[in-house]
Amino acid sequence: MTILVRIPTPLRKLTGGQEEVKVYGETVGEVLLSLEKEFPGFRERLFDEQGALRRFVNIYLNDQDIRFLNHLETKLEEGSVISVIPAIAGGAVAKKKLKKKLYLTFPQRLIQKPIIYRLGQRFQVITNIRGASVSEEIGLVALELEGVEGEIEKAIKYLKTLGVKVEPIEKDVVE
Repeated sequence: MTILVRIPTPLRKLTGGQEEVKVYGETVGEVLLSLEKEFPGFRERLFDEQGALRRFVNIYLNDQDIRFLNHLETKLEEGSVISVIPAIAGGAVAKKKLKKKLYLTFPQRLIQKPIIYRLGQRFQVITNIRGASVSEEIGLVALELEGVEGEIEKAIKYLKTLGVKVEPIEKDVVE
């Protein structure tokens, strides 16, 4: 049967840039070998010299890791989708995004400065003003910062070095 295989970006040069290809196979192993027949170069990237799947290559059948199924012998059904996912070098872990809600107090000398705008320019954070009250003497802003923890912390440190008082409003939201 013909099976749809999703190709990761680093291997798309083998498929002429195609993100998905269709190849024949009754099992996951047969489909991976069919990839080599249709698009030479896959075998050496997916399998080691002994013919075993390389340890940094993850194969998913309909969003399930084949290591928890019947590995390469996993039988396929019509409509099955296989995804080839190489591990990222170095075992990097995806960083979780946070949303941190803060209460900012701006002294008079900073009220007219575009400080919140600069946060989004200087750091990889998204700024969202949730509320504000500004007078000639003081600026009070409820601000939500979204990004990875390290960038949010840099942005907060920057605010403090400028003389902005920073207080958390509530718990962080992890995405």
